Amino acid sequence: MSKNVKPVSPVKPKSVELVFVYQCPFCRRELTMIAPTVAAIVQCDVCGKQFPVVPVEERSVAYVKIMLGNGAAAVDSDYM
Repeated sequence: MSKNVKPVSPVKPKSVELVFVYQCPFCRRELTMIAPTVAAIVQCDVCGKQFPVVPVEERSVAYVKIMLGNGAAAVDSDYM
């Protein structure tokens, strides 16, 4: 190992995304989606059946991202 190698410092988040959990109405598998802001048909990765999901409001997603400073406000204070 080279003596010039510096230890890697922990990396702070660049941004934040909201993950929503939808339950398959056929097999009850929980599927995660990143803030679906438009109505969509999704396919369950377990049973293979398709079903529609209700979208979330884009304004609500934007609000949470702003309140979290796009992830910066959620950083553990020991790492500031």
